[in-house]
Amino acid sequence: MRIFLTTLIAASALSTAAFAAEGAVLKLKAPAKVASLIQDGAAWRCTNDICAAPQVKALPIGRACRKIAAELGAVASFNYRGEELDAAGLADCNTAAKP
Repeated sequence: MRIFLTTLIAASALSTAAFAAEGAVLKLKAPAKVASLIQDGAAWRCTNDICAAPQVKALPIGRACRKIAAELGAVASFNYRGEELDAAGLADCNTAAKP
């Protein structure tokens, strides 16, 4: 039983790491107006002001943020493939945000 639990915990940690390496999560400045969308082949799901995609294309983080901000609106935080966008990057990203 102990080995099973250890294996289960390890598998869970690996799937979380895989999501971080291949997916994206963002927090919008306002609640999302849509529950889901497909953007650049990624399936985004939104709940209130948090949106996530389990797998996204490998793009430069700033360009990826601008593309999704153009669809969803101003972004407060953006984690893309395990990399967090800094304040200057968020300011640049939000220049593309739809009103």
